[in-house]
Amino acid sequence: MAGEEAPQASGGSRREQILSCALELFRKQGFDRTSLREISERLGISKSGLYHHFGAKDDLVMNLVAPLLDRINELASGPAVQGRDELRAFLESYIDTFIENRQVVSLLANDVGVRNHARISEQLSAVNEALYAHLTGPEPDLAARVRVTQVLVGLQGAIVRYAETNPTVVRDVCLRTALAALST
Repeated sequence: MAGEEAPQASGGSRREQILSCALELFRKQGFDRTSLREISERLGISKSGLYHHFGAKDDLVMNLVAPLLDRINELASGPAVQGRDELRAFLESYIDTFIENRQVVSLLANDVGVRNHARISEQLSAVNEALYAHLTGPEPDLAARVRVTQVLVGLQGAIVRYAETNPTVVRDVCLRTALAALST
């Protein structure tokens, strides 16, 4: 009957299914070009069933992106990295986080609508500032800031572009390259 919920398919909670479907459609069509109607139709549920879990499309995208940003913020909190061992441990965690969340990283990297979303943009700016401070320390010179920028942008690009192919190889190459660039 119209308005009734389709039986929940196996493979996670309804909320997880909605998030997964939304991520797929946002990545394929773009956040701004994807409607809640498309998401509900793809899942075989009513729009009211979707609204039961997420009050708006903004809530959906925030629930997709917030865990990644929270994790990066957690990694970057605390004093600046000191020494090669701390740098290596940080980079391993950072790269692993990006690889594990590569679809969300891809959404952030490739969808201007998501990056410019008011709440996401604000969080993203704060996380980026924390990352830079964590890697450069207080009062870094221009060379240090440039190296960190190259590494962070390069890691994101490499992971988004190649991690689906062979995450282990991508992780190892990213780690070696980042360590070499930041150890000077």
